[in-house]
Amino acid sequence: MDKQKDVRRHASQLKVLARLLEHELDASQGKDLVLDRELSENILDTIEIFIEDIDGGSGRERPSKERAQPKEASVTRLN
Repeated sequence: MDKQKDVRRHASQLKVLARLLEHELDASQGKDLVLDRELSENILDTIEIFIEDIDGGSGRERPSKERAQPKEASVTRLN
């Protein structure tokens, strides 16, 4: 029974991802699909957490904290 609970819990993560992606596909227009950066990071976090749970966990911090944040653009004026 314990094993079945674990499998259901892990499967629920994938179900949420599947529903989210299905919603994004339904909301998109035409052939192209544009995902917000934050949404993409959340999807990747969920997948990485799922993998860690299946592998038994490696004790790492949340994956999103490891990703480098994009640098803001700067403009330099030459006089």
